[in-house]
Amino acid sequence: MNLIEKLEARSGAMKVAELCELLGVDDKHIYRMAARGSLPSFHVGGAVRFDPQEVAKWLRLRYGLDDAARKPPTRVSASRNAGQRIA
Repeated sequence: MNLIEKLEARSGAMKVAELCELLGVDDKHIYRMAARGSLPSFHVGGAVRFDPQEVAKWLRLRYGLDDAARKPPTRVSASRNAGQRIA
């Protein structure tokens, strides 16, 4: 199970310590990202919490792991001389 799948399988708000363990980063890093608004978070009283579904969505968008990125690109042959005969 990959990181995004682990997040999507969770329910309920996550604490900073839980997210640190899952992402393998320092708590100060998580607090800074949440304060800047670069990591989706919300406050309950004075505590910072994270919705695992929102964090999973954020990871998909940030690292290009959305559904469109998983599909192989379609190949289109765009030759200027296609169908032209050279004498």
